[in-house]
This record gives sequence, C-alpha cells and structure tokens, in this order.
Amino acid sequence: MRILITGAAGFIGMHLTEHLADKGYDVIGVDFHDGDLRIDGVADFLVRYHKPDVVIHLAAQVGIYFNEQDVVHSVNSNTIMTIRVAKAAAKYGARLIHTSTSEVYGKAGEKVLDEDAPLVYEPTGIYAISKRWSEDAAREYAPEGLAIIRPCMPYGPGCPPGVGRRALDNMLWQAHHRKPIPVHRGAERSWCWIGDLCAGYEIVLRNGATGAFNVGRDDDYRSMLDIARLSCDIAGAEYDLIREVDPPARKAMVKRLSTGKISSLGWKPTVGLEEGIVRVYDWIKQFTWREE
Repeated sequence: MRILITGAAGFIGMHLTEHLADKGYDVIGVDFHDGDLRIDGVADFLVRYHKPDVVIHLAAQVGIYFNEQDVVHSVNSNTIMTIRVAKAAAKYGARLIHTSTSEVYGKAGEKVLDEDAPLVYEPTGIYAISKRWSEDAAREYAPEGLAIIRPCMPYGPGCPPGVGRRALDNMLWQAHHRKPIPVHRGAERSWCWIGDLCAGYEIVLRNGATGAFNVGRDDDYRSMLDIARLSCDIAGAEYDLIREVDPPARKAMVKRLSTGKISSLGWKPTVGLEEGIVRVYDWIKQFTWREE
C-alpha cells in the first residue's frame, strides 16, 4: 500500500512516516519544500505524480497561539489547504485520512466527548474553528472511505521549546534551565505518547475504518501543576520555580474524550507518562528557547 503523508516534516508527520515505513508500507512524505499546498494545483500535482492509495493529511498551522497571530493564514492553512488535498485525493481515487484536533470540541467542561456528537460547544479560537471547517471540507470533497483522526495531547521528542509551544516541553526546559514555570490554574490533561498516536493511525489505516476517531489517553488525567512538579523532579529543580497563573478566558481547562471507537479496533496505550516524559527531557534540554 502506498501512503502519501502531507506535513511529513512536522512533529506527528516525522514520527508517523517512520512508524508506517517500519510497518512495511510504501511511504512518501511531502512538506513545504515540495510545494505550498495552499496554492491551487500543488496538491493535484503531488497526488497525481505519487499515485498513493491513501493520503494522510497532516499539513496545517498547528496550535492556538500561532493560529491567533494571523487568522487568514490559519484559514488558508487549515481549511483551504484541506479542500485542495481532499479534492485531489478524490480525483485520483485515493482514500483520505484527515488529521483534525481535539480542540474542535471547544469548551465542554467535564462532559465526556464522543466523536459522533455534534460540535456545539464554544470554540477556543480560530484554530478550533478552522479545523472544524477542515473536517467539513474533508467530508464534502473526499467522503469515500474518509477517516478523521482527532489527536489529543500527543507528546514526545521532536518539538523545540518556546513561546506558544507544548506546555509539557516548555516545563521540562524551564526546569532544566532553572527558569520560572508558569502553570495555568485548574488546567488538566491526559497525555498520549507519540508512538501510541502513530499506532492509532496505523490501526485505522489497516482496518479501513471510517468516521472520526479520538486518539489519546482517557485514563491518566494529570493537573498541569503535577506536570510542572514532575518536570522539576526529573530536572532536579526546586518547586519554587512554579508560578500558578490565571488561564486565558477562552482556554478549555479540561478535555474528557471517549476513546471507545479506537479501542474497539484494538488500540491501547503502551507508554506511561513517567517513562515518556524522561525521553522528552533527554531530547529537549539541548535546545535554546524560541520566541517566534
């Protein structure tokens, strides 16, 4: 089976390309240097040229902070790009596996979120909105065999620390360098090892499963204060680095996701947080802080 992965140089794309290649798939990874998928004709050319059986669409502008910096760029990167990729996949007979985000659920509080429920809760910004639109675009233009993956809190080596980047990575870097560690008061997450997320993609791919799938852990919720303390423990830092702060008004403080659909296909997490976070620490402490 030939797989074309867009956004292959990104965090998930990098790991997924390696994971599927190790499983014996014929994997082709493309990223911005292969062409800007927002431009008309680029996706059509890449799909026509590579002749994949499946397109896994990962290319996007990721993250709440970066999307809010330029909302037009966000819509172009998350919605318009998906329209072009979906049309190309359908035109050349390739199945589409589209990557969305758990942010599409919005501020649902303590409610357990099922993939098949309408997305009716208040969105947390243009990232959530543009990814909701991207899901609609995928359903409209490449419905045959469509699967939508909604990753929730994946982590692992591969992302540098910095402004607007993953909180877990930033806390590890801050603890290592003895910098203040801001923590949003009341925030809670259940983190999923990147290898387990990749396994979820492969299960959906192998089974020909369709519809939306939450892929993330629902069995190990931790407060972000606990993550900050764990980061200090790993780095040998004192807890007095930690500063609890009020969260942004539109932030979803908790995410309660149902993972019954992906679990019914045989998926289960394999790497616990205490093991995975040490792997991230060993990788991330080499980096300098990125302001952009």
